[in-house]
Amino acid sequence: MEPISRRDSIAREQAAAGHLTAGQLTAGQPLPGSAPLGAPSGAGLQGALPGAGLQSALPGASLPGVAQAADPWSSPAPTAGPEGAGPFESEAERRRRRLRSRPGEPWLVRTARAAKGLVSSDDYPQRLVAATAGAQAAVSTGRRIAVIGSRGGAGKTTTAALLASLYAAARQDTIAAVDLAPAGGTLALRLGVPDAPAIDAAAAVLQQEPAAGADELRRLLAAAGANLWVAGERTLGGHAGSAALSAAGQSISRYCPVAVYDCTTGPGENPDTNWAIGAAQLAVLVAPASVAGVQDVRRTAAAWAATPALAGTGLLAVLTQTDAQAPLDPMSEAKALAGDGLTVLPLGYDRHLSSGVEFNPGLMSRAVRLQAAELASTALALAMEHTGQ
Repeated sequence: MEPISRRDSIAREQAAAGHLTAGQLTAGQPLPGSAPLGAPSGAGLQGALPGAGLQSALPGASLPGVAQAADPWSSPAPTAGPEGAGPFESEAERRRRRLRSRPGEPWLVRTARAAKGLVSSDDYPQRLVAATAGAQAAVSTGRRIAVIGSRGGAGKTTTAALLASLYAAARQDTIAAVDLAPAGGTLALRLGVPDAPAIDAAAAVLQQEPAAGADELRRLLAAAGANLWVAGERTLGGHAGSAALSAAGQSISRYCPVAVYDCTTGPGENPDTNWAIGAAQLAVLVAPASVAGVQDVRRTAAAWAATPALAGTGLLAVLTQTDAQAPLDPMSEAKALAGDGLTVLPLGYDRHLSSGVEFNPGLMSRAVRLQAAELASTALALAMEHTGQ
């Protein structure tokens, strides 16, 4: 028996999950519409049909008016360096590659679902299309979404990266993702462009003269695919300040209908986060599905409602499960908070997302992909309902 390469092994796992057809597995070809192996994260996710929700669903699904193709979130994970680096691949690169290729669902679950699909139909593709339809809504003026955390380790940056990734996958216009953490932010890493320039350098340029065109703005940021532009990790002591950030934000919103800002933990404690909340139409509060996290949501929502300056900025809370063994279920806790009049959505645990490196949404569990789609659609709808400050 011939040895199975790492690439073939990953392909076989994706085939069991329903991401590859048998012919593609045999030929070793990339998915239709997806980027080749080694392409930046987000590449090949474009081409969504206007008004048709997601362009495509899982193989084997037949949707009226929608071309049959692969799930648009199932492009292969990017590689850390040239394909086939072999002995020149460092231990850090090897570990990073292993983490980003780890599926969100166990092998047995994926295999059982693939076997079941041979004898019965599955409505998951239709549900995914419906959940994502809101993320494709037409945007007349730039919408800014500020993602803040209630406490460290809640999954704030992962949530911001998910939102930016899904908007870029579902839409044909350009999406911006901006890291506003004071230092050590990992938004660009999660999106597959770890060397993306910081927003401060771009802000200094744009404060002097606004971008004259999309290409000029594009040169100041990094591309994580055809229509996702990223500003990455910042350094202490080199922050541009609110005036420069405002100038950068104006240029970004002019050419990027949706911009996601990954802010610090805790609203009101950092001037750049305060600027982002003030400039945004929606703030997404990410809190863990724990006793303390639920209290954080209630406390923040009460303070939000009592602050007149925040009346123009909506608030959407997300309860996350970052530990597979967590005692509280984010869905149950979100329903309880929603019963009290708060807007709260759950985001369950996913083994692939928990890796901490760049992620491939096609390897996420189906349940979390569906939750992420619903989150992106709800967030954009709320951002369009509010005017900002």
